Amino acid sequence: MEEVETVDYTKEFDDLPSGWIVLLETSAEKALEISLSTIRYLIDKKQYIGIVVSASRPYKNITQLYQQKGIDTNKILIIDCISKSQSINLENAGNVLYLDAVSDLTSISLAVKGSMEKIQGNKFVFIDSITSMLIHNEPTVFARFIHGVLTKMRISGTSGLLISLERETDKDIRAEIAQLCDKIVRL
Repeated sequence: MEEVETVDYTKEFDDLPSGWIVLLETSAEKALEISLSTIRYLIDKKQYIGIVVSASRPYKNITQLYQQKGIDTNKILIIDCISKSQSINLENAGNVLYLDAVSDLTSISLAVKGSMEKIQGNKFVFIDSITSMLIHNEPTVFARFIHGVLTKMRISGTSGLLISLERETDKDIRAEIAQLCDKIVRL
């Protein structure tokens, strides 16, 4: 993995309201590094617990990346939407929920809702990535799904972080998501 120089954008997370929702837009080349550094910042500096919805990497790969970056995986619950559909051996771990597929939006929504209810204290849901999820779902169905999830997050006071690849996300979907966010950060 090539190291990408990151600009200190953590100030973007200061002065946000409780239960904030931020859309990070970036290039494919920077997406992984930005995701990792943002999650580390939220867990280490802001003392959040993370719920990661992974539509692009299996649990084993994610945890290896987090450990390499010094991210405390005990403070993260991973909703793995990849491993089962790819017939990957599933590791038994207390911080992972394996779902059948990225296209099973109902199960993803229920898993996010259940996780938000179980975890006490400051928490965030990180959806990685909108662009990957749109590959497996019809845009109008996905728009309803993301609207529902973000609304549940607002009601429960859970913060949210979404990542999208610039110029690769459907413009109508982006507009729908953008109106539900407190801030859009382009990196």
